[in-house]
Amino acid sequence: MIDPHDICIEAARRGLRLEAVGDRLAVFPKGKCPPDFRETLLSNKAALLAWLEKKPCPGLGAVPPANLPLVAMRPQPSIRTREFIIGYEARQTDNRTGPLAAWLVRREAEYFDGPGKSWDCGDICFAAARDAACWQLNRSEREVCQLLAGFEEAAKIRSTRPA
Repeated sequence: MIDPHDICIEAARRGLRLEAVGDRLAVFPKGKCPPDFRETLLSNKAALLAWLEKKPCPGLGAVPPANLPLVAMRPQPSIRTREFIIGYEARQTDNRTGPLAAWLVRREAEYFDGPGKSWDCGDICFAAARDAACWQLNRSEREVCQLLAGFEEAAKIRSTRPA
């Protein structure tokens, strides 16, 4: 089975949009799905429908609740993962004070005083940003990284296409 996120990225590369419509998987534009990709969609239909039907996320700029549980396990992100997630939150605050920036600072302090006492500051900063991004996008850390990587890939594709 292929990861549903990867299938959605491939659909976008092919100029297709996938949508859950009840127990059906709709592909737009109609009639433009190549037979080989249609087989991929059919063999992964259940996973795709589950992924596409996840409840809507709070979204960009939304401030997580103050009582969001801390993750006790020390994060071990790759450099790329760290950059994706911290960068995603930094772009939302635009390096200015505000409710989201205040939440992130409080969250870092909670990690510093709690499970992150022995972590370096990069791990604490990442943990706070990861918590916010996962909550905002209603996705796991792995899914958030895939989504952000997909955004980056889509931006590269768009920038190389002729106008």
